[in-house]
Amino acid sequence: MKRRLIVAFGIFGVALAAVPLFSAYEAHVINVTAQIENGCLVRIPDIDFGTTFPQEKLDKTFNVELSGTFLASDEMDALEYRIQQKPKCWNGNEENPVFGVVAEENGVFSCVDAGFTILPVLCPYLSKHEITADGSDNGGENDSAGIPAFHGLPVVWDLPKTLATEVTGRLIKSADDLLDTWNIDLKVPCFSRHCAQDWEDFVHSVNADANPADYIQPLENEHKLFGCDFWLGITA
Repeated sequence: MKRRLIVAFGIFGVALAAVPLFSAYEAHVINVTAQIENGCLVRIPDIDFGTTFPQEKLDKTFNVELSGTFLASDEMDALEYRIQQKPKCWNGNEENPVFGVVAEENGVFSCVDAGFTILPVLCPYLSKHEITADGSDNGGENDSAGIPAFHGLPVVWDLPKTLATEVTGRLIKSADDLLDTWNIDLKVPCFSRHCAQDWEDFVHSVNADANPADYIQPLENEHKLFGCDFWLGITA
C-alpha cells in the first residue's frame, strides 16, 4: 500500500512539472470584432449642370449631416471632414458616357480603367461655400470660409492643387450643428476668341485675385463635356 502511494505521487509530480512546459506552446484565440458605421450621411445626387453657356452662373447644393448612429452615441460629439476636388475619368462616349475611377501616384492623377481618359477639368470653375446658419458654436457655424471659382489653373490638375483648394467642415451635436449645406456655384468659362468684352470684369467680380486669361479655355474644348469629382473624407 505504501509503495502504491509513492508511485501515485510520483506520477502527479511529473504532471505538474510538465504544465509550464506545455503552456509555452499553447495558442489562445482573442476575438476582435467591430461594427463599422458611417459618421455622417452625405446626400449628394450627381450634380449635373447640363448644357451651359459662357459666363453663366449656376448653383447646386448638397447636404452633409450626422448619421443616426452618430447621433445616438454617448461617446461622439464632433465630426470634422474635408471636401477635395479631383479630375474625372470617362470612356470618351458623348452619347453614352460612362465615368471611371481616378487614381493618384506621385502627385499625378490618372484613370484606372483601360481606355478611359480625363475629362477637361471643371474644378477651377466651381465655388464651394457652406451656407447653413444652424448651431450655436462660433456664432452659428464653424466651417472653413469656402473657396470662390477661378482657383487653380485648369490646364493640369494635380495633387498639390487638390490639397490647396480643399474646404473643411465640422458638425457638433452639443452645439446643435447637425447638418451642413454646401453651395456649388459654377462660373462657366469662355473659349479663345469667343470671350465677351466683359470677361475680365466677370472673373474679377468672383475672384479679385484671379488672372482672367488663365481661365479662358482653348477653342478645341468648345462643346466638350467637362467634369470634376468631389471627395468627402472624415478627418477627425
